[in-house]
Amino acid sequence: MIIDLELDSAGDRFDCDIAIVGAGAVGITMAVELASKGADVLLIEAGGERMESASQALYLAAQSVGHRLPGLHEGRYRLLGGTTNFWGGQLVPFDPVVFEKREWLPYSGWPVTRGEVEPYYERVFDVLGLGCLRTDAEVWQRLAVDPPALREGLEFFMTRWLPNPILPQVFARQLRDGALRTLVHANVTQITPAAEHGAQNHLAVRTLGGKTATINARRVVLACGTIEISRLLMLPTGGDKPAPWHASPWLGQGFVDHADCYAGEVIPTDKAAFHALFDNIYLDKCKYHPKIKLGGNAQHEAQLLGISAHFLFLSSMSEHLANLKIFVRSLMGGRKPANLAAVPAHLFALWKVAVPLALRYLRSNRAFNPSDRGIKLRLTAEQFPNRASRISLTNQTDALGLPIVAVDWQLSGEEIETFLEFGNRLKRELERLGLARIELDPRLVARDPAFLATVDDGYHQMGGARMGLTEADGVVDTNLQVHGAHGIYVAGAAVFPSTGFANPTFTAMALGLRLADHLRSAA
Repeated sequence: MIIDLELDSAGDRFDCDIAIVGAGAVGITMAVELASKGADVLLIEAGGERMESASQALYLAAQSVGHRLPGLHEGRYRLLGGTTNFWGGQLVPFDPVVFEKREWLPYSGWPVTRGEVEPYYERVFDVLGLGCLRTDAEVWQRLAVDPPALREGLEFFMTRWLPNPILPQVFARQLRDGALRTLVHANVTQITPAAEHGAQNHLAVRTLGGKTATINARRVVLACGTIEISRLLMLPTGGDKPAPWHASPWLGQGFVDHADCYAGEVIPTDKAAFHALFDNIYLDKCKYHPKIKLGGNAQHEAQLLGISAHFLFLSSMSEHLANLKIFVRSLMGGRKPANLAAVPAHLFALWKVAVPLALRYLRSNRAFNPSDRGIKLRLTAEQFPNRASRISLTNQTDALGLPIVAVDWQLSGEEIETFLEFGNRLKRELERLGLARIELDPRLVARDPAFLATVDDGYHQMGGARMGLTEADGVVDTNLQVHGAHGIYVAGAAVFPSTGFANPTFTAMALGLRLADHLRSAA
């Protein structure tokens, strides 16, 4: 059942056992899973069921005061489903090395192991109903493609993509007809923590129209995204005592994102073999994207950051193909395409590639990637940890009267060495295999500090409420409960102590389901 707080009939008090703040990928998945097991859950979303300019403006007010961070304004969305309304749905687990203590990386190492998280990756697949092949070897076998053995510590891997990445559509029945209650247009403005174990935590919420309400919950889960989680925890709390977490040395600190760059040009020397290895794959309604990464052992040996590569095929048809994908996805999602009027023009422009595109898909279950404008090498690297990279509050306020957030994203420059070393290894390997030549950016080859200015973010905000065994080590414990709090938890990429190159959503969802199990067992 979806309840709109803006409506007079909604009421001004809501009682529940578990309140989950944020209905993005993590929050909505946790809520559906808990409700399906009989838990009394209230899912709280700051936005509405559709994108609204007034609500979105609250995110647009955020300030970037460090290295340029486009994802601060372009990658966050205030509506039911959050970013899942606009992402591609790519899922890739963190490698085991991410969880390990790496002596050359400050603050690295998780207080939980990859083995503890592993079963929850499988649970995410099950909850989402994703029947993809679980191992890359199975995918290659289905295609009758035998990828060559890579040297220099490089490894092939595949990411998996959701057929429908828009989670409010995936869980439409549970949101509309199930026992789960979802409150929209409910902006949390204050947390009043419970004084003792088992007591109620209180959330003050309000709409942009000025309506207020109180939510009483024994357990509260903040799952509203990395930046908003830090902001909520930094706000003054209700009651006569300061919140215990306000003294945390890690609150808002250690903010990280992925460091992405265009590292050079790729010139295939064996086009058929190159496309056989790197074109997207479509099997049983699932999409797989082949990529190359630096293995964990190689990272340890060379003391490098986690990093991966993929190839961007540039074509004069790229804009038309992108618009056609938007059209098809809108139809599949039951929505009227926003670009409906332009579709005939795009189809006319694509007539030259329509036949090879269809044949490539039908005969080989592969994408057809025209590249008349070249192929670019795109690298995604782990950011070198930096406590000075942080989230803070400004003296300015937004339409809700809350402090506007400032994000100071700080890259140390250490990332350049990983870009260059990995780029050189990849260059040598593709040339050895007779697949392609790579011409690396001269600024990268020269280790020119100016190359850092070309690096952008991956729209993958992480950190700010890291997991640690003690209050000195992090904001939350291994069960994701805020240190010193009673029944207040954090779910999402904000809790990651360290990261690799992989998109954070899959691991954040896995940790969310792990937390859901903990909440059920501790009921």
